[in-house]
Amino acid sequence: NRIVGLVLIGVGAVLLVTMTTDLGGEVVLVVLGLGFLLAYLSSRLYGLLIPGAILTGLGVGVIAVGQGAPDSAGALGLGLGFAAIALIDRVRAPGRAGWWWPLLPGGILVVASLPSLTGLPELGPYLVPAALVIIGVLLLLRPRRRADASFGEARAPDAPPPPPHP
Repeated sequence: NRIVGLVLIGVGAVLLVTMTTDLGGEVVLVVLGLGFLLAYLSSRLYGLLIPGAILTGLGVGVIAVGQGAPDSAGALGLGLGFAAIALIDRVRAPGRAGWWWPLLPGGILVVASLPSLTGLPELGPYLVPAALVIIGVLLLLRPRRRADASFGEARAPDAPPPPPHP
C-alpha cells in the first residue's frame, strides 16, 4: 500500500506541475529522485541515496537547460547530484568509510561544465595532467610504509621489527 501510495503521489505531482507550469516531462527525473531521497531518509539504505541524488541533480540540470541555460547545465546538475551523495552520506553516516567516492565523478562533471556556464577558458585538455600531478603529490605526502621481508607485509617505519622465525 505504501509503494502504491507513493507512486500515485509522484504521478499526481508530475501531472500537476506539468499542467500548471511550462515544464514538461523533465520534471519526472526530479520527482523520481526526490522519491528515492525520501525513501533513503526513512530507511537509511545507502542504495537509495545514490539514484535519489543523481536523478534529482540531473533533473534540475535538464530543467535548467529547458529554461534556456547552456547545455552544460545538465552536466553541472549531474555533478552536483554526485556531490550531494557525499554530503548527505557524510552528514547522515559520519563514520562510514568511502563517503568521498562521489566527489570524483561529481568534481569532474562540475569542472567540465564551468567554462560554458561562466565564460572561463576551456579546462578539458588540462584536467587529466592536473589530476595526475595532484594524485602524485598526494602519494608522496602519504606516510611511508616499508615491506617486511620476513612476513611480506607492510609495516610503519617506526614499528619494531618482527620476532625472528625459529
